Amino acid sequence: MLVFTINIKKIELSTTGIFGIIWKLLRRNSREQLLLPIILKILKLRIVTNTELRIDADKYNTIQFGSKEDIKTGSSCVIGKVPIGIKDRSEQEFTLVTPWISEVYNAQLVSSLAVGFYNDGNIISPSTLPPKEHLNHRFEGGLPISSLLIKTIPGFPAVELDTVCSLVNHWSKNYYHWTVDCLTRLEGLEFYQKQTGCKPLLIINSNPTSWQIESLQILGYGPHDYIQWEAAKANVKKLVVPSFRRQGEWVAPSALHWLRQRILNNLPVGKGNQLSFSPHIYISRAKASGRRVLNEDKVMEFLGPLGFVSYSLEEMSFLEQVKLFSTAKRIIAPHGAGLTNIIFSPKNTTVIEFVTPWVSSGYFVPSEILGFQHGCLECDQPSRQKFRQTRGDVLVNIANLKRLIEQLN
Repeated sequence: MLVFTINIKKIELSTTGIFGIIWKLLRRNSREQLLLPIILKILKLRIVTNTELRIDADKYNTIQFGSKEDIKTGSSCVIGKVPIGIKDRSEQEFTLVTPWISEVYNAQLVSSLAVGFYNDGNIISPSTLPPKEHLNHRFEGGLPISSLLIKTIPGFPAVELDTVCSLVNHWSKNYYHWTVDCLTRLEGLEFYQKQTGCKPLLIINSNPTSWQIESLQILGYGPHDYIQWEAAKANVKKLVVPSFRRQGEWVAPSALHWLRQRILNNLPVGKGNQLSFSPHIYISRAKASGRRVLNEDKVMEFLGPLGFVSYSLEEMSFLEQVKLFSTAKRIIAPHGAGLTNIIFSPKNTTVIEFVTPWVSSGYFVPSEILGFQHGCLECDQPSRQKFRQTRGDVLVNIANLKRLIEQLN
């Protein structure tokens, strides 16, 4: 027997039987995906993959736009050990599939992450996270098991929505994922609008950040164009689902160029918007929770005479960040979400990342696509920080930084 109390944002479950065992396991182990196949089998549900949606156009009301895209990368200029993520994507070729948009009638959105379900109960894969690099990967995205429990609870209260498109997912409040995974999907949504004459209402996460609201505004989406997701369950008359434009670490070049041009063309002009920044910028993470440069004073003591100015992005609006990067010629920063803004930088910009062995290729790949020079400087980590791996603070070797700048000039 399942006993539960309902709160619109938080569900507290006291359970017995198989669901009780599963729930307790989940609270101890964050690797939900290990249990996902078992629970799906119990509930007789499956995940409808991105590949199915793209190929079976008639069944899933799918329209395609654009075309396949090929990415060919070179290599980063590295001093020290090449990070695993960057090494795996250097000197590589990758093809991204043709993007698409699906219409799902009588769908449901469930849980705080607005996971999408068809009217037959099966899960809409692109309502969760972008697909892996290998399209045959069994589970294409993140799926919180709590959404399955909410879905199966009889009589769970639901709001009613008409025609919507959801940008909510597990990482939508992260600057990189919001920019690369959410905003790029608007290209597909706008193609859909032109084809059908229908403009879906956007759904964004609850309590959005100022930069989320500002980025939507610059792209032409005002408060009347979106709602915040504050429900636990919604019945949707028509759910419009644009494909993600990122597959693993590979981002569609056309999506980056679309977002770049759309935002740069929409920047406000006028006396009050004439911001001036140095073309040589250092991005500080001093106020971040990890990957801070512990000897940043020494770094700026070296970089200052070379014309570099230090900026803390936490203190800047989205507009200011775009303008800062749009006039940059040289960018130096610890690996972190602030480097997402290189999307707005001019061609031939030089990007240098302070890295540890575990960082991703999230900024190397866009650098290659956009024609930048990319460099990596391996940094030491204090022994007490090494257990944090990707989030640990770093120490920069100034002599090595000097060598890398000279090599990239």
